Amino acid sequence: MRLSLLKKLITFVIVAGATAYLGAVAYLYFSQDRLIFPVRAADTENAADENFQKVLIETPDGEQIFALHHPSEEGEATIIVFHGNSSSAVRQKNRGERLMKAGYGVLLAGYRGYPGSSGQPSETGLFIDAIAAYDFIQTQREQQIALYGHSLGTGVATYLATQRDVFAMMLEAPFNSVAAVAADRYPWVPVLSLIKHDFQSDEHIKKVTAPILILHGDNDTTVPLEYGQRLYANAPEGTEFVIIEGLGHGGFSRIGSEERAIEFFNNALVN
Repeated sequence: MRLSLLKKLITFVIVAGATAYLGAVAYLYFSQDRLIFPVRAADTENAADENFQKVLIETPDGEQIFALHHPSEEGEATIIVFHGNSSSAVRQKNRGERLMKAGYGVLLAGYRGYPGSSGQPSETGLFIDAIAAYDFIQTQREQQIALYGHSLGTGVATYLATQRDVFAMMLEAPFNSVAAVAADRYPWVPVLSLIKHDFQSDEHIKKVTAPILILHGDNDTTVPLEYGQRLYANAPEGTEFVIIEGLGHGGFSRIGSEERAIEFFNNALVN
């Protein structure tokens, strides 16, 4: 009798554990879009000012992507800024103003599903948006273009640099791949089989021919330093990797990242 009860108890524990595990895996699978693309509201209606005009960029698959544009003048290059997953084009205006004052045209690019844009975000969709942003700039005036990405935006920028000609690329807090970060964060989940948005920057960066500057904080708990180092290990020869002591995932402007970027872009244009 006791043996029968024990068998039932063991069976119950196994079934309950398996059910809980499968439930947790299912939750992560169906929540991954929200976890990777946690869109926050932003005031796009009042975003334009004397420095930036609002634009809606048409994509080949029929979406409209919100962006803020400071057009370049004759002879100037343009910097396209790609924001992180919980930010927006509007929240990049301070960065854009610093780049503008240094003599660059600036496009603060948004993504589908983010404030002011149509559609739903996805890896493939963001890549389409990035190419559309680049092509939009070239339709204004043929000019040199550089890329400036933070966090998720580094994955977008790195892909774009394999598809279009850029003269330089600056990356803040990058990852080797979203899949790798997620697999380490959830070791009990078969992430590599379930994830829909890989963002394999470690493969893309191998194909980039432009100069690259990478900044990463050694106190980053969102995308820890090791992931930036893994990306750097795949980067072309000549890529510069700078570790910022005490810096987390944000706050790059406080340590003068825009000034570093401007110096980097200026040197890349000369060379």
